[in-house]
Amino acid sequence: MRTFARWLWGLVEHLALAAFVCMLVLVVAQVFFRYVVAVSVPWTEEAARWFYAYQIFLGCTIAARDKLHLQVTFVLDRFPPRLKAAVECVIALAGLIFLAGIIWGGVVMVWATSTVEAGSFALSMSYLYVSIPISLTFLFFMTLGDLGRGWKALRGSLKT
Repeated sequence: MRTFARWLWGLVEHLALAAFVCMLVLVVAQVFFRYVVAVSVPWTEEAARWFYAYQIFLGCTIAARDKLHLQVTFVLDRFPPRLKAAVECVIALAGLIFLAGIIWGGVVMVWATSTVEAGSFALSMSYLYVSIPISLTFLFFMTLGDLGRGWKALRGSLKT
């Protein structure tokens, strides 16, 4: 299982990097064509926005995995272990409810835009919006792991 997880995270990291590189190349090409060649290439702007969205959502999962998101814990760190574990469980549950709602909304958005084409090229807009449920599903399962660790800590502090 660890080998699969390592492979999956490697894939996510490479996809996020590829999205960044594609976005960078498209933006540089857009500036070059517009100001040097004096020809406007309309699809580069929209394609760069698509890659930007994927870069953001995939990068969000990587940041969550590495615990790089902002956390204000100066109050939580002062709680006794049992109360701290209980609060962490409540926070994880609230996060799961929030993520489930956003994942559901993302799936609805993918379905709703499946027949809508992008403005500059012939691709369904659902390919853009599928980045939301994919990346937030990763976050959902990571938060589920946080809940499990919090519950285990709470149960451990109850036994002592």
